[in-house]
Amino acid sequence: MRSILLALTLGLASAAAAFAAAPAPAEDTEAHYQALLAAAKAAAPNADWGALRLAYSRRPAFKVFAQSDAKRQMFEAAQKSDCATALPAARAVLAEAYIDIDAHMVAAFCEDNAGDKAGAQLDRDIGAGLVASIETGDGLSTGAAFTPIDVDEEYAVMRALGARVSEQALIQSGGHSYDALTTVDEAGRKATYYFLIDRVLAAEAAALRPGSISEGGPPGRGSP
Repeated sequence: MRSILLALTLGLASAAAAFAAAPAPAEDTEAHYQALLAAAKAAAPNADWGALRLAYSRRPAFKVFAQSDAKRQMFEAAQKSDCATALPAARAVLAEAYIDIDAHMVAAFCEDNAGDKAGAQLDRDIGAGLVASIETGDGLSTGAAFTPIDVDEEYAVMRALGARVSEQALIQSGGHSYDALTTVDEAGRKATYYFLIDRVLAAEAAALRPGSISEGGPPGRGSP
């Protein structure tokens, strides 16, 4: 986890202002998300996963910092290949956040082990669709950066690509903010992937406003 910045940059401040400008009523954003979610489930795996992720990030219940107990339990069980625990936990995560890439991938692994090939393929395809919706470029430069809605998605994409993150930096370029993740793949090849995080920083800034339930406690990000 990265430490919270003591001072937000001018770029972050302007992004936060843009993020907060003319917000839609909470009931509208929730209703919009639920409508897209129902449509995505009906069309899965051929859905507009990018639109669903964006709608999810605009919900009043969206928590940019928090990781649920179910997700922590899912990861712990998955590391032990304990599908009896990991699969129910993954399904609990998906009930809260259907856009969670890791939960779809863990569910697919465990469904495969249980002989549910159709369920595994569906979850794998949904996970791949979610990853593809983040890959708004090849990720290897700021001009072709990936576009996540939170930091969890950055690491989920790296796991999906089979890359281990060895270093993370916050950089500014062209008036935008990026997370630069230095990675090593299974063959030992190094690469740096860039994620455009204007929206993520704006959400973090909003969560840290005085009176926010997240104020004073959430993990943040370190300077480069």
